[in-house]
Amino acid sequence: MSDIWHKFLLTASKAYLRRAVRRRPPRPLQELDVAGVCRVLLLNATALGDLLFSTPVFRALKETYPHWQVDVLVHPRYQDLAAPNPNLSRLWLYPGRGWGLFSLMRHVRQQQYDLVVILHGNDPEATLIAWAAGTPFLIGSAKSPLAFAYAATVSHPDPLEHAIERRLAYARLVGADTSTRHLDLPVPAPERQLARDILVQHFGSLPDVLVALHPTGSAPYKWWPQDRYADLGRFIQDRYQAPILIISGKKDRSAAAELAARLPGPTLVTGGRYPLLTVAGLLSHCRLLVANDSGPLHMALALGVPTIALLGADHPARIGPYQVEAATFLYAKDSACPEPDCLTRRCPDNRCLKAITTQEVITTIQSWWEPHFGVNEKQ
Repeated sequence: MSDIWHKFLLTASKAYLRRAVRRRPPRPLQELDVAGVCRVLLLNATALGDLLFSTPVFRALKETYPHWQVDVLVHPRYQDLAAPNPNLSRLWLYPGRGWGLFSLMRHVRQQQYDLVVILHGNDPEATLIAWAAGTPFLIGSAKSPLAFAYAATVSHPDPLEHAIERRLAYARLVGADTSTRHLDLPVPAPERQLARDILVQHFGSLPDVLVALHPTGSAPYKWWPQDRYADLGRFIQDRYQAPILIISGKKDRSAAAELAARLPGPTLVTGGRYPLLTVAGLLSHCRLLVANDSGPLHMALALGVPTIALLGADHPARIGPYQVEAATFLYAKDSACPEPDCLTRRCPDNRCLKAITTQEVITTIQSWWEPHFGVNEKQ
């Protein structure tokens, strides 16, 4: 049903917007008076990683134009992570594909936005929401089937351009940029304290060395083999006497619990039991995260937690650690698999991730994490 609805809405949206553009054509972006802009709406209603990759854009706009009110449309699952961001004034919650979309469009129209930027969104919904704002200044991707409705578009000729730079290209169209590329994920003090209390209650005291593993993720084609996570967890607990925080969502809780059952030492499985901001607080107490390509990986990068990313389907140049010192990655796809289009085909056997051995991860921990972050083997 969702595919049928999407095709219908896309066809109807094209017809509607072609008529609407004749009545209210986009204006050249050069005509935008940035000094007179008051309210800006950004659309970023997809995955958690996409939201975090966009935080440098939020910062760039506020650093360059402090008088702008910057609002953002986000997925409801991530509103607690976006709410503490000091560069944002208001959150709109994406209602999904359905009749709630049209209610949102009516409310957005009332806000009189001067500029709307589609950083990352599903079409046609994203463009319909942007158009509903009523401004002739819309910015979006040149790949959108509805790009004819935009005042300006962004193209990405380099397929390996990092996701952060891809988003900052939208900010640069209006003369905004930021000097650093770090991700922003503010965790308020009460959330850090709540996370500390959870750890103390579960483990009996706050662990000196707490290591996190994220063995699941948005889709199994991004998962490093569970047997290897178990081997890695046993090594960590034996060498460092460290309890392990296993991060997973609700739908992957059983897989995370099975991993915990295979480890000899103490573990805590999040399993979707805590709000994401609380998970961020738990991560902030960790000395190391080993993770698949998924939201918690990017949360740890934003928090400055030392991180080893295990990457396969997508290239690290696009989505890996970027201009951060407290992170590294392992990637073997180029040598393990010639298939260039695995993000679309959803590789059934994870050969690129299977090419990363447990010993490679252990070697990275010993040669990179131990000396750089002052962690030693416990006797």
